[in-house]
Amino acid sequence: MSGLRVAFPDTRKTYCFDAFPSIDKVSKVASPVLVIHGTEDEVIDFSHGLAMYERCPRAVEPLWVEGAGHNDIELYAQYLERLKQFISFELSTS
Repeated sequence: MSGLRVAFPDTRKTYCFDAFPSIDKVSKVASPVLVIHGTEDEVIDFSHGLAMYERCPRAVEPLWVEGAGHNDIELYAQYLERLKQFISFELSTS
């Protein structure tokens, strides 16, 4: 959702010094968006992925990778398969 929200999970608003205010910008994205997040991400809590998906008007079916962490998600077969599907079909039909 944002850099500050990662460091301070109880943060509820965006401050001007937040380097990554993605949660405030995602509603303006006009192209299809694929949200991918590991359920066991130890760096960015899974709730951030859910919030981004819920706020994104052009979100396609997300990929929640059961058991994946922050730095190993690409090791799961469904990651590459879902990415291929997104690029080949969902992006090309937008």
